[in-house]
Amino acid sequence: MPTAVRQLAAVTLVAAIGAAGLVVTENGRTGEARPAAVVVSPPAPVRHSDARPLPAVAARAKPRPKPAAAPVHHAAPAARKAAPAKPVKWMPTGVGMWIYEWKKSGRGNARAVISRARSHGLSHLFVRTGSTHDGYAGTGVLHALLPATAGTGIKVIAWDFPELKHPARDARRLARAAWDGRHGNAPHVAAVAPDIETHAEGTRSTSRRVKVYLHTLRHYLPSDVAILTTVPWPSTARVGRYPYGSVAASSDAILPMAYWYDNSPREVTARSIAFLRNYHRPVMPVGQGYDGKLDVPWLRHNNLRRQVPAFFVTARRMGAPAVSLWSWQAAPPVAWKALSRARSWFPPHNKH
Repeated sequence: MPTAVRQLAAVTLVAAIGAAGLVVTENGRTGEARPAAVVVSPPAPVRHSDARPLPAVAARAKPRPKPAAAPVHHAAPAARKAAPAKPVKWMPTGVGMWIYEWKKSGRGNARAVISRARSHGLSHLFVRTGSTHDGYAGTGVLHALLPATAGTGIKVIAWDFPELKHPARDARRLARAAWDGRHGNAPHVAAVAPDIETHAEGTRSTSRRVKVYLHTLRHYLPSDVAILTTVPWPSTARVGRYPYGSVAASSDAILPMAYWYDNSPREVTARSIAFLRNYHRPVMPVGQGYDGKLDVPWLRHNNLRRQVPAFFVTARRMGAPAVSLWSWQAAPPVAWKALSRARSWFPPHNKH
């Protein structure tokens, strides 16, 4: 490059640099800005959270909102049909009496039986309707007795003595009594009381046979009829041998035969209730309303004048809801008198 031309270019370059370095500061004064080096570098990545919408995007029309979907009205679920109420089983409260031989109890006159029952404040009667030995014998008794109870509040309980040689057959026999004469609103059998004895009385009372019997009985009974199983009182000799657990598992209540003979009626009654209460079933003891010498001739006569009231006092103290005496035909006047006095201690509650 010629000298003159180089000089001219240098002057031009200096002037350009001077003009570029003169700037106006924020306070209006002029100052000299330091020329910054020009560096070409790739743009820094933009974080999503710091990014601002571009002007072109911001200027765009906002999309129209989609029309709201019409509300869906769900039909209210149909009301569930109320489950049918379970039939209420009548359970004894108050005082009762057992009838063994119908012809020897009020001479088999139903009106006479009910009249005496009312005069002594009885709330229920246990009436024998059969056994393995003599079959079903309830039709004549029930057809006479049930109509006589109309309007009296006295309930009839059918009882049967099964030997359990054929448990299912025995069960169907007692279930028949629960259906006999049952129609409309007429009085009918309110409960059944199978009398399940020990081997000494000729009963094959094994756990398996007892289970078969009670399960079959429940199957054939009306749904509102309770099973009140009668058992021997739990003496030391019987506990562990007699199937009390199998009886309780399929019974609505347990009725121990608290026959004291030459024992203390207080002890026998208290032990029976305390032991059987562990099975969580109502315990309704049956008292010995007869002289034990009738069963065991070598025993001395029972003093029922004192012993029967002692039975009732103990049952009341132990909270028994119902009590009864065995039996109508064998009970002397002192037993009937004690039974009549006890009615105030065991008032009937659940009549229906």
